[in-house]
Amino acid sequence: MPGNQDLWFLSRALAYIQSFFQKPLNPKLPAPPPKIAATRPSQRTILQHLSEKEYLAQTAPKSVADVPLPSFDPGVFDNEVIKQKLYPIIDPDDPSNVQKPEGDIKEGTYLGTQIALTQAYSRIEQTFASLYDVLGIEATLPRFRTLEEQKKLYQFSPYPTNPDGKPAQYPPFLQHVPSDESVSAFKIFSVAGLVETQVLLQRITPDEDGILGRTKEWFLEKARAAAFGGDPEKGITIQDVVDYNMYHRKFGTDIQGGGNIGLLDDWYSDRRFADQQFTGTNPTTIIQATKTKRDWIAEFSKAAEMGSYDKWVTALAKADPESLYVQDGSYFRRAAGVSDPATILHHKQPGSEECWTVGAVTLFQLHHDGKLHPIAICIDYKGSIDNSVTIFNRRMSPRDWTSGEKEDWPWRYAKTCAQVTDWMRHELSVHLTLSHFVEEAIIVATNRTIPMTHPVYRILYPHWYKTLSLNAAGRSTLIPQIAVDIIGVSPDQCFHFLCDAYDTYDFVGSYVPNDLERRGFPNTQKGLDHPRYRNYPYAKNVLALWTTLRTYVKSILILSHPTDGDVKADKAIQDWSKEVRTAAHMPSFPELTTLDALINAVTMCIFIAPPYTTAINYLQNFYQAFVIAKPPALCSAPPDTLDQLRQYKERDLVAALPINRQRQWLLAAQVPWLLSFKVEPDRSLLNYAASQWHVYRYKKDERDVKVKEASETLYTELQGLQKTFYRNSVAMDKGSVPYMVLDPGYTAVSILI
Repeated sequence: MPGNQDLWFLSRALAYIQSFFQKPLNPKLPAPPPKIAATRPSQRTILQHLSEKEYLAQTAPKSVADVPLPSFDPGVFDNEVIKQKLYPIIDPDDPSNVQKPEGDIKEGTYLGTQIALTQAYSRIEQTFASLYDVLGIEATLPRFRTLEEQKKLYQFSPYPTNPDGKPAQYPPFLQHVPSDESVSAFKIFSVAGLVETQVLLQRITPDEDGILGRTKEWFLEKARAAAFGGDPEKGITIQDVVDYNMYHRKFGTDIQGGGNIGLLDDWYSDRRFADQQFTGTNPTTIIQATKTKRDWIAEFSKAAEMGSYDKWVTALAKADPESLYVQDGSYFRRAAGVSDPATILHHKQPGSEECWTVGAVTLFQLHHDGKLHPIAICIDYKGSIDNSVTIFNRRMSPRDWTSGEKEDWPWRYAKTCAQVTDWMRHELSVHLTLSHFVEEAIIVATNRTIPMTHPVYRILYPHWYKTLSLNAAGRSTLIPQIAVDIIGVSPDQCFHFLCDAYDTYDFVGSYVPNDLERRGFPNTQKGLDHPRYRNYPYAKNVLALWTTLRTYVKSILILSHPTDGDVKADKAIQDWSKEVRTAAHMPSFPELTTLDALINAVTMCIFIAPPYTTAINYLQNFYQAFVIAKPPALCSAPPDTLDQLRQYKERDLVAALPINRQRQWLLAAQVPWLLSFKVEPDRSLLNYAASQWHVYRYKKDERDVKVKEASETLYTELQGLQKTFYRNSVAMDKGSVPYMVLDPGYTAVSILI
């Protein structure tokens, strides 16, 4: 690497010498059992759709009455328990004082069925298994509380500053239960996965020097290698880790059956890089260049002139401005609390190695046939294009030759910078903050203002299952023990980044139709049917889910609030709106003075939990477990000039990747695997709709009949979307990775993980 040649040769020489003392890579070892070997993902199987007949044969039954329910949705179960008054009343001042339930199980109700009784007894046995149960937060069985009791129990953490005047580390959250005393993580994550993660969380920093310290480190390294089946991070070339990934991977637990992007021959290509903007872990932030605050077309045109990219100067001048899109990480320094735009973002956590992060900006062109092509990448925006390094693609079109892509090291390095930016933006902002933390703020505000018997509370409650426990685990472990170790900013900068994402969030602007329009995409299904958007199934699918959920929400809320006047006169709803805007510090939450505004707000609260979080969570293993395809940070400082970047070779890219960094690699690979476990069928959105229908199946009251009809409509529409989403996936360009993550049978009912 320019300026660091001696260090580079020393590290590579050391790796080369060490390789003689390791077992050589053997593609036949370890030999998996025949059944597992037969189902091992390959490029062919990863890119292959089932035939439509085969796919439809495994979808949910068309009629909700034919749905086999091994387990009822827990949120639906709890709602019915409360409605039937089957809960014990616990004296908040004296928990030992418990009154028997008022209600009784009646013939013809959901709770009169054998399966429901079995589920109830099973859940009773688990009661008081955690501190959350004891306090009544996310209890195993529901407990009815008055609104005053809810207000006492659900308290917001201080924000934006703590009582001592220091900035809060996280957006407003539930502060009653300390994060390190939340529901056992073994009830949320894979037990095996957590055990392995614990191995990683022990730092490679021996307490003693000399032979004893080195021995402890050696034993710990061997324990890690045993837990992860070897040393996937070791190698001298990129092909070394590609080869290892081909034969040695963890078993499949995710929607992709354990495959990852590294199994594709062209995983590094422009095509795969571009595809991820529409169907990867973060398909939510790409925006039309003309819709941004900064004139990126002019900026990149200037960069093309500065870099003597004459063909691109001409091409950009002729390009339709509406065909140009960007992934914009230019705000990173501001979001991290860094005022100087020239500051290099880097950090070395005690016990770890130094990491760098960058705020890259990537310019794409969306062609009429739907192919997205990367044009240029500013590898780290430092306040202006003049002070930043910007490189342009040698390939002018997605149809240009691809034979030189593999050895185009400067361009591959730039794409790596863009992936580092997207990793941090996705994990800390899009995923953790705009999904988990935004939903938690709404949960706390709802419990503080809306009675448990209120229609708004009842419709939202099933979509909160496990969320508070999961978020507490994230605050206690994911950020302080994992994320800060593998990203290139300090802990304080990391916390600032989280809070900035929360503070700049636009709740109403994030409604799916508003969001698509804001980012320069059609917000109608007819508009998205244009061939230009054939490779953006995320947009088509979330719009369809939004419409379906909104129809259901409207059909439920209109039963209790048929007019705008009813909404405006409802004190609980008005208090809720005010609480979110003030105590939850979310001023973009709407004032709810009309039925339409209420329907949209409730739909958004539900949308965040199932579809949005599912889309950005459950593909992480596929795109991030092969760490060099999307690393969380750079492992060497980025170049200062374009001339330096143009001289880059493979060794420079290897030096920037976490190759031969065991702990960083394994943490970066383990977390996506841990978070990508496929949703159980009885925790899906489809199961929620079916459970709700079964609750009201035999009820005769006029309102109950309408709820049953609304639930049946919800199920029928979701079941129909299974076929629609399959066809949206098949309609993508040949060779695309199938996009089925939002299949309602896979879509989680809440933020489960």
